[in-house]
Amino acid sequence: MPDIHVPSELFPFRLDQLEHFQFEQYELRRVFGKITNEQREQCIRLWTNNGVIASVEAARSRSSEVCYMLYKQEGQQLIGVNTLYQGQVTQDGPKVWLNRMFIDPNHRQSRLMIVGTAMMLCFAKTHLANQGLPGVVNINENRKLSRPGMQRIFHRLGYRRLGWQNEQEVIMFKFSNINLIAQ
Repeated sequence: MPDIHVPSELFPFRLDQLEHFQFEQYELRRVFGKITNEQREQCIRLWTNNGVIASVEAARSRSSEVCYMLYKQEGQQLIGVNTLYQGQVTQDGPKVWLNRMFIDPNHRQSRLMIVGTAMMLCFAKTHLANQGLPGVVNINENRKLSRPGMQRIFHRLGYRRLGWQNEQEVIMFKFSNINLIAQ
């Protein structure tokens, strides 16, 4: 892959690092379409131990949607997951890629969330945009991410707000708005 950089200081990685990236004390690993049984079990434990997904069966089903796993480098502890799956925002709306991210509350920091989101968006743009879906939609469940500062960051990532659904902000990252440039 050519040495292509994402055009923003928000993204400290090159596209050739989309498989595996070390960021501060963390490590992000892409497992989309190739997650192992051991990695699935790690995701299930993370979700169920934190009350994110109540049943092991639902967590097992969701584990097939994991795009990136986020680890604390010391001890290789799984501290977060980023999922990516096809679906619809509304029953009659077009199919899109849907994204959710969970990071253990003890490791939440905006830069880790931004880097994880940016890596997922760049992966989706470079590997999935040719499947006919217009982009990635994030249904934002965290009110803190609706603050003006985070809104500016999301805007720089290329998002467009679609509105609100069940008191959750619906954000669309259109593939056409995600610009990757060679440097």
